[in-house]
Amino acid sequence: MRSIHNYPRAPIVHFGRYPRALLFSEPARHGILLGPTREYRPLSSWCRNMLPVQGTRLARIARILVSNAHQHSRSGLPGGTVRVILDQTLLPLPRLYVTDQGPRKATSPDYPQLNPGASTSGLAVLNHLALSWTPSWTWDGHRIQQTTVEVVLDLS
Repeated sequence: MRSIHNYPRAPIVHFGRYPRALLFSEPARHGILLGPTREYRPLSSWCRNMLPVQGTRLARIARILVSNAHQHSRSGLPGGTVRVILDQTLLPLPRLYVTDQGPRKATSPDYPQLNPGASTSGLAVLNHLALSWTPSWTWDGHRIQQTTVEVVLDLS
């Protein structure tokens, strides 16, 4: 796998309760920061606002990835967060980036991977809904600090 090199620039975070809006200087980038709770209505609403025509599909993809982050990473622990960014710079192939806080266990370098035998898993559904998806991570020399899944959507 690869390390994150050309991830969208750091957003400005509006502080307060979750979800938090992430604002970028680029008008084609939008984001939301979610807390550790598994309440997905704000995420679904955000997705439908970002892509009114394809919002339901975007919401389904985002929920799969955020749910996986809550279940398998430190993002699901108290104080954890999941960052969701939609980059529409390259239409008609926008990118969705979902970043968690890395694996729960320091000794386990877990990252999202498709299990060929699990045709109904979240990642199998993601594989069907998206044009492509790629996991990447940041490494501090001792452990994975965060994992990002980049999803390419086909809106044509």
